Amino acid sequence: MSLTSKSPRRVTAMALGVGRRVLPRYGHRFSRHDFTLPQLFAVLVLRQFTRNDYRGIVAMLIDWPTLCSDMQLAKVPHFTTLQKAERRLLRDALIRRMLAQTVALLHRHPDTSLETSPLIAEAIDTAAADSTGFELDGASRYFVRRKARSPGLYQTTTYRRFAKLGVVADCDNHLILGTHATMGPRPDVDQLLPLMGGMCVNAVPQRLIADAGYDSEPNHILLREYLNITSLIPATAGRPTLKLPTGKWRYLMATAFDDETYGQRWQVETVMFMLKRHFGSALTSRKYQTRRREMNLRAVTHNLMILRFAELFYRAFLTPFLA
Repeated sequence: MSLTSKSPRRVTAMALGVGRRVLPRYGHRFSRHDFTLPQLFAVLVLRQFTRNDYRGIVAMLIDWPTLCSDMQLAKVPHFTTLQKAERRLLRDALIRRMLAQTVALLHRHPDTSLETSPLIAEAIDTAAADSTGFELDGASRYFVRRKARSPGLYQTTTYRRFAKLGVVADCDNHLILGTHATMGPRPDVDQLLPLMGGMCVNAVPQRLIADAGYDSEPNHILLREYLNITSLIPATAGRPTLKLPTGKWRYLMATAFDDETYGQRWQVETVMFMLKRHFGSALTSRKYQTRRREMNLRAVTHNLMILRFAELFYRAFLTPFLA
């Protein structure tokens, strides 16, 4: 498992730096200019990092003037300001650009500054794709599956709907390269196309590993013939049979499967574990679009935590924020 930073100030400083590379300074030239967009983005990341709500993060900033000084906040934003900023700053296109910046910063030369490191294509040796579900409420497992009065029996109370997040992760450093947030339950086989469409533009994986949920001939064609990525997906979908698959690439998977490389698929399972351990297994949002934005923000915050820890091995940066 990759090591992640546990310092709120360092993660916030990294979020502020990434926000400056992606977002304009202000939303409009005639706005009030009380806060910059990178500052609001850093507060949203801090909220996700501390697993807080909008009112809670505002109260934390009031009680933590040093953190406000780090972000150069003249005053603490109102919680409704953060709610409106979340709707504007966490759109899919901006999330994709933020993921791209985290990839660029992780692979940049140690002597390159945070503000001037270029956004160039980075060759990723092996990436893995998978999806996971998040609960829609904070109900305990005991409440969901509570014991009946009869000895040894359990009630069959279950909740079918859940939020679903698909990710593509770098197997070397557990950095998330792309996301696709939706609702479940639904199969993975038709989710590979939007998942690849949500990848950051500067990550070029040489191989992509996925489980049998993504097994289909069109998915192999998408990866190998259109994206020039070597796919490694076991050809086990469908009814059990002794016959070999008829498709070109599924036949190759059935006859010449690389089991040793496929073992790296567990790296993406580690990423799922890290997401739920750091941010919890339940979402706090109540609407579909806000749930999608919350899952995407968790992915960006996850990358910032890894990125900030990796940065410590290079040199200290953003000295005005961490002095």
